[in-house]
Amino acid sequence: MKPVLRRILLLTAAVYLILGLSPLALRFAVSGHAEPPPAASPSPAADESPDAVQTGTFRILDTGTGEILTVSDADFLRGALPCEMPLNAPDEALKAQLVAIYTVYSRKRLQNTDAAYDFTCDSGNRQIYMTEDDRAASFGEAWDDARERLDTLCASVAGQRLLYDGEPIESTFFAISAGCTQPFENVWSENSYPYLTAVACPSDMLYDGYKATESFTPDEVRAAFPDVDCTDAPETWFADARYYESGYVESIALCGTTLSGTDVRRALGLRSASFTVAYDGESFTFTTLGWGHGVGMSQAGAIYMAENGADYREILAYFYPGAELG
Repeated sequence: MKPVLRRILLLTAAVYLILGLSPLALRFAVSGHAEPPPAASPSPAADESPDAVQTGTFRILDTGTGEILTVSDADFLRGALPCEMPLNAPDEALKAQLVAIYTVYSRKRLQNTDAAYDFTCDSGNRQIYMTEDDRAASFGEAWDDARERLDTLCASVAGQRLLYDGEPIESTFFAISAGCTQPFENVWSENSYPYLTAVACPSDMLYDGYKATESFTPDEVRAAFPDVDCTDAPETWFADARYYESGYVESIALCGTTLSGTDVRRALGLRSASFTVAYDGESFTFTTLGWGHGVGMSQAGAIYMAENGADYREILAYFYPGAELG
């Protein structure tokens, strides 16, 4: 990573805390604009037809229709990118997202060669992949421009995957970190990967949605955890929270039952497993930092890095250390 960019990332959190600025205000102050900059010029590869560059196919079960779609690699990328990142993001962030998408779903394809399909989507609800008809409906009058942008971006990184020991990596990604990403095993204990570790990402505190609160009544908590017997006074229910160094909850006790932070997040539908909880006599208020599981590439971090001059290779190298493009 460029030294200047690294210094920007490390100083961001301190500036935010000292000045007491809102995330959006500080983002404007640091980057000079509240919206992503104009798209960069297309790379030379954009002159090639995406379908000419990528010739593989994905088999995708559309859970909304029950149909198994067979789509080319290139069309999958065109239909997947708008499900994950807005097209007004900087080019280099979008390219990094495309490579991450292609890598993780190529990995799923290899794992499911003997299955009826490689993975699922819900095209009508913009989950994982959208058909061209659904893309056109989603973008409306802006579809012609969006289609051209998608074609250009997808062609520029066609066929590129992140590899470790010659195999596609588990290139997970999410919206906003809690200021640091976290290792894979913090969320999914069955595996760990050397390229999915804790990476400092203080710039994520600049984004709207970084901090949020949500409240639940005692009855709602009981309903979310039916196997936990909560009969004592509610103010004693949550206790003994333990945190990973990355800021996410490792474990917390609910009425004497130890739960992981991920368990609590999933049961209550919290934005993040980086949270604190307080009881005011009527309800529990959870304050969360970040949005998503926190493993792999932070999309907010990728956008911030691109806005400050990093290209997609630098972004990918930062969030997946040790993986190589191939």
